[in-house]
Amino acid sequence: MNSTWQTGLALPLLLLPMAAAASCGSAFCTINTDWDTQTPWQDNATRLDLRMEMIHQNQLRSGTDKTTAAGVTGEHDEIKTLNRNMVASVSHAFSSSLGVTLQAPLVSRDHSHVFNGVGGPEPESWNFTRLGDVRVLTHLRLDDAQSAHGQAYGLIGGVKLPTGSTKVRNADGELAERSLQPGSGSTDVIAGGFVSGHLAQTGWHTQMNWQHAVSERQDYRPGDQVSLDAGVTYPLGAVHALAQINLLWRGHDSGSNAEPADSGGKYVYFSPGLAVPVGHNAQIYGLVQLPLYQNVNGTQLTADWAATLGLTMHF
Repeated sequence: MNSTWQTGLALPLLLLPMAAAASCGSAFCTINTDWDTQTPWQDNATRLDLRMEMIHQNQLRSGTDKTTAAGVTGEHDEIKTLNRNMVASVSHAFSSSLGVTLQAPLVSRDHSHVFNGVGGPEPESWNFTRLGDVRVLTHLRLDDAQSAHGQAYGLIGGVKLPTGSTKVRNADGELAERSLQPGSGSTDVIAGGFVSGHLAQTGWHTQMNWQHAVSERQDYRPGDQVSLDAGVTYPLGAVHALAQINLLWRGHDSGSNAEPADSGGKYVYFSPGLAVPVGHNAQIYGLVQLPLYQNVNGTQLTADWAATLGLTMHF
């Protein structure tokens, strides 16, 4: 098994991460682990990936600046959101040019904020673990997919399904805000493309994706999002060093159940990590995501860092 194929096994088809900042702190890592496009695909190859993420959002931000709670009567002030997500992904290559991925997230989220009532601050919190929105995605390679060393390029397309709940309540019966719920309630189309190649021992790749909601539920529509990722891999013996830059633009949410003024933004992250083989057909990988630039609309919770740890198996 050559080093390029090992890297592909370490970073399987986990597509289109969600925004890493929202008004209440609903989040997935924006780390792009879809580096499998760098490698030649084997017909009938199947990969199972289990990925854990942690994003602790406890910093209020307004625009690019850190800020503190305003304490306005009748409004609520965000305190923190701890996101612990488990993402399971199964991908299958039907041919050397066509691959399909099914991705299912299990969302574990602790959120707290303070409602500034007339009688004083009223703390509120939610703690839940639920299935999130499932994605089905397709990779179509347009290059000579049998080449192990040439440049690879192709298209990505798929759909996000409204499988996650939008009705989670806390112990007091309070319905969580829509941006906090494990599901958006919308059906989204996904489209994008990728290019990758090699320079000496260094593998490189870029990928762009766009996501747009085509249906909504209960008058809430998440904003469009566009992501652009550029990454490299470098062999250090059996271990591979990983690094990438992640750019994300997310538009305002809309609808009567949304918070348009406090949703969306522009983000840039640096994400270094390592991939370590475990036997011939499995690898462990880990990456840390560090914000270089965060410019949120309105006031939102953000994280000073995020991390993901995964195990990939090839059958």
